[in-house]
Amino acid sequence: MFALFEKEKNRIGKVDVTLCCYGEDRAVFPVEYSVCRRGAVVRAEGRGQQIRDTLTLTRRGAGYVATRRFQNIGKEPIRLKELCLTANGLDFGGAAEDDYFYSNENPRIYGTFTLPLDYDRAAAACTDKVRTDTRWADPETVGGRIGASPYQPFPALLVSNYDCSCGLVHGSLSQDVFYHNYEAGHAGNGAFLKVFSSFKSIAYRIVRPGETLTDRWYLGLTERADDINEIFSEYTSRLRSVLHRKKRSVCGRAFVWGSWNDGVYRDVSEDLLIGQAEQLKKYFPQIKWLQLDDGYSSFCEADPDRAAHGIGTAYEGEAGTDRKKFPEGLRGFAQKVKARGLHPALWVGGLCPRQTKIVKEHPDWFTDYSYRIPDSMPMDVSLPEVRQYLRFALDEFLVKDGLEGIKHDFWSYAFEDSHDLLKNKDKSGYEYRKWWLHEIRKRLPVYGYMESGCDIGLGNPFLGEYFDNYRYGLDVGAGDWNKIRTTMFWGTACISTRVSDLILPNSDAVGLMKGLCDADFMFLLNYALATGSLVELSGIYDEQSDSRRIALLQKATAMARNGIDVRYIKFDYRRRGMVLSEILFSDSAEVCGKEVVGRVALFNAEERPKEISFTAEEIGVPPECELVDGWTGEKSVFSGRCSRFLSAHGSKLYFLKKK
Repeated sequence: MFALFEKEKNRIGKVDVTLCCYGEDRAVFPVEYSVCRRGAVVRAEGRGQQIRDTLTLTRRGAGYVATRRFQNIGKEPIRLKELCLTANGLDFGGAAEDDYFYSNENPRIYGTFTLPLDYDRAAAACTDKVRTDTRWADPETVGGRIGASPYQPFPALLVSNYDCSCGLVHGSLSQDVFYHNYEAGHAGNGAFLKVFSSFKSIAYRIVRPGETLTDRWYLGLTERADDINEIFSEYTSRLRSVLHRKKRSVCGRAFVWGSWNDGVYRDVSEDLLIGQAEQLKKYFPQIKWLQLDDGYSSFCEADPDRAAHGIGTAYEGEAGTDRKKFPEGLRGFAQKVKARGLHPALWVGGLCPRQTKIVKEHPDWFTDYSYRIPDSMPMDVSLPEVRQYLRFALDEFLVKDGLEGIKHDFWSYAFEDSHDLLKNKDKSGYEYRKWWLHEIRKRLPVYGYMESGCDIGLGNPFLGEYFDNYRYGLDVGAGDWNKIRTTMFWGTACISTRVSDLILPNSDAVGLMKGLCDADFMFLLNYALATGSLVELSGIYDEQSDSRRIALLQKATAMARNGIDVRYIKFDYRRRGMVLSEILFSDSAEVCGKEVVGRVALFNAEERPKEISFTAEEIGVPPECELVDGWTGEKSVFSGRCSRFLSAHGSKLYFLKKK
């Protein structure tokens, strides 16, 4: 239909672009397109019997900003499944078998950063060129379209070649209606990339007569495909110009204490938490919120081994809260927390177990999610009566009870899944997502916070319009080293996108961690500090607590600068398998004072001692500095090079200061 990049001085060559639109049964709508070029603008307009499809591409830097509008110009509703753009003829200059793609959902699904374009992802077998691990993948995510997982991935894709630094990047600039997912491979004239503009949670979207659906995205070139820190830098600069940003996250320098981790779990009560409020004021003045997690529901008291129950407790009225644990209900608990100078916050799960009262009395309010979670169900937000109940539940929790923060867990399934879940098809999952998150946010005070729990997210910055932070890590307090490694692995995919100022990554609650040895405890703490993701603390603090670890956590909260810009040094994300970073550096203004040039952290995730080194040139600082141990204050001469032997699971945190 038309060509892009044909006059560029790059190694990718001419890219041929075609467009199409699919109906409910994947039949292609008959549309004839015409193309017009005027300076930096390419416009393709197509018309059919009932359809007008217009794509406008405007040149910006190394790429194009695109606006696509699909309009129903007929007299009857249209069932639209998706829009598609195909880019053909991609040639990166290397062997075709070394062409690959990178999406930051890859580590979550396949246990590796990159995959060759022609790799059989459905089989997900280890080969000479690929090492995969699908242990954390949910049903029907392996082998699916790229970017279609429910894990809220960073909304961009790179296609490149292992022997090249050039690549093609596509990224979303809107998630008001559509989401983007991909197919990639090779055809007769080179590599191809298919970009689908699809709908979450519905099989098709009913487009009413006269209605227009608008989609926006970026398509551009990069010459930094070999550097995980820079792959998406051009895209994110465009993204920042279109995102609607509220104030900076309230969790940047203030912290949350959460009751779930560190062995507490559902064993909560008003007495326990009010006692902790007193201890937190003593030990951690930077903690501003006390968060009651799962365990307040009377459903959980009846059978603690049952699934978590949150949003449905409001349906049961006063009987929904366990009065043995919270004699005056959540409102009385919240008032007592406020009286002690902290803000009360509440865990609210978005699933309802099948045995609960709300499911038994209104089974038609729920959508079947048994393919993944057999014992609990998400509510069908496409039903007006469900939306009415959800507003009522929020009024109960956040207005009547006076909770001032919310950890929203298991919330995303009805909004982020790519299966056909919702009964009504007049809006997409993303349209309902915007409605729901807005309903929560408007009931919180300006100093309140929203935290996104499971699904464990992968750094979608569009969610930062509402959420202050998102959880990217696993529960690690029991001492499973593989979970710490996995948290670090997923964290690299999230934090390397360098949008932590748009939505704050949360390593999940770090506490006394009695299940971790000292080395693993320090590894986790240093990683949370180095990545700017130390948002939550957990655990019971009293006179019997480990005083040394309390002192370390006190120092950590004083040092923490959440949401900072972080770079991964000497890190080859293209290597196969679970590749872990060893050197993290930040020269963010929030880290650096008058004398500090930057902060560098070293990590050895292996089972044997290892030497790790870096130079001033590699991290981009002047050689005339000294290294200061972040924990002991011990100083050492830098002289432009640092080399340290780290024991197995060893880690170090240094400040670089001017002499």
